[in-house]
Amino acid sequence: MIADTHQQALIERIREIGHSESVRRFFGLLKELIDIINLPNGDARLAFVVRQDKASITANINFFQALRIQKPRRGEVEYHLTVKKSCYDRLKSIEELVTEPLTEKSDYLAIIIGQSNVHLLYNPTLRTCWEDCLLELVESNKRGPHLARHNTDVYQAAEDEAFLSELIRLADDPSLGERVLNGHAVEEPGAGYEPESELPRQPHNLILFGPPGTGKTFALQPYLRDKQASLITFHPSYSYEEFVEGIRPEIVNGQISYRIRKGIFYKACMTAIQQAGYATLADCLNDSPENRNHKLRKAPAHYLLIDEVNRANVASVFGDLITLLETDKRLGATNELWLTLPYSQERFGVPLNLFVVATMNTTDRSIALLDIALRRRFSFREMMPEPAVLGVLDGIDLGQLLRTMNERIEYLLGRDHQIGHAYLTTIETQAELCLVFRDRIIPLLQEYFFSDWTKIQLILGDNPAWGKEPEQRLVWVKKKYTASASTKLFGELPDSMDDVVTYEINPHLQQGNYEQIPTEAFIRIYQKP
Repeated sequence: MIADTHQQALIERIREIGHSESVRRFFGLLKELIDIINLPNGDARLAFVVRQDKASITANINFFQALRIQKPRRGEVEYHLTVKKSCYDRLKSIEELVTEPLTEKSDYLAIIIGQSNVHLLYNPTLRTCWEDCLLELVESNKRGPHLARHNTDVYQAAEDEAFLSELIRLADDPSLGERVLNGHAVEEPGAGYEPESELPRQPHNLILFGPPGTGKTFALQPYLRDKQASLITFHPSYSYEEFVEGIRPEIVNGQISYRIRKGIFYKACMTAIQQAGYATLADCLNDSPENRNHKLRKAPAHYLLIDEVNRANVASVFGDLITLLETDKRLGATNELWLTLPYSQERFGVPLNLFVVATMNTTDRSIALLDIALRRRFSFREMMPEPAVLGVLDGIDLGQLLRTMNERIEYLLGRDHQIGHAYLTTIETQAELCLVFRDRIIPLLQEYFFSDWTKIQLILGDNPAWGKEPEQRLVWVKKKYTASASTKLFGELPDSMDDVVTYEINPHLQQGNYEQIPTEAFIRIYQKP
């Protein structure tokens, strides 16, 4: 009878909350909570409570509220996530967040997120604060047993998606309220909404590639403005364990423990399937293929944005997920596939409404050097310099200036090493132009040509044959060592020593005396005297 009472109370609360999508999202969060704290159902430190006086379901750890879903008498469904007060400074920049102290003297805050701001549940800073708080609550000295009776069915519903689906079905149909659950899987009901959105018409896996400064990272900004995107920048030490999942050490109250932590790719996939109305990946995988296809094709798109993708070992970072990235192998597609993750042993697939957009700097590594398996699964869109977007500054045609330098670079080095228009788009004065050449363009040319100053002079039109006046040159000949000059320097003539020429950047440019740099120093780069 107690089990039946627990089930009936839980069904009634789900019915009062009245939003199956929100309930599934809450139980998805609760499943994450259980994985993090790693306590069994019935542990004295847990009290998962169904309140009769409020339309709420609460997860308490050692007398502290850790997570709650609540439907106020007026207003939308709310999620309450507990964080430490010390995290407030990290979170206050998120304008939509509402906070509430658990008690007057508590060291913890409840972050309250309404259904209309549900995307905030997946804010990386908030999630980190919440997960850190959970680990602290488990180790708290103020421990159970609780006065409130722990509802074991709440825990079971978080662990067993079929059981949760049956609870929601019974809550949706009051006439079934007297039935006893038999624990067998049933077909999951449709989501409580019918999205009008269709998947965008773009490749599921896209790499924007080109020289530096061509607007690749800027092209990611529209995705971020819509708040339907996760952003990560790859680096040489980035790994599969950070990207998908891995075992990481954690220190709580001086004790080291090792836990499986999910990476940004796993979380992006979770967000995408939750956009389709599923609480967990298991819910999605247990659904019928037809229903899964319908939901994922109609769900809003979620984007995983990867900046500087080729700075990491991409084949190693994606690992065995490379196959799952293919459009026809994604969940909801014709030939959908999934696999078992190595650490958590969970079934995992990549949903059809997740889009991966990456950027790649061709000066770091040509796309020809990328793993062939990766190249086959990604579409590539080249982004080259656009001189036409640049105007004229004090008689200096910035577009023609960039066009001429890039033509020379392409001749001497190759098209992958050109200079992007972004270097010059924000320039409004000649002093700013001098600053960009001194601090950005000339150092970039030094890197390109390994400080071969003869070629750098060719790019800037400072070579003697081009005909610039000496004061118009940005790179000067500092000294030319003849045999006699070398003998004077060393006391003898070094063996096999050819004539040596040393160079320096125009001292006026180097010292910031930009008023001493004539306009012709830039005009004569593209216009022969």
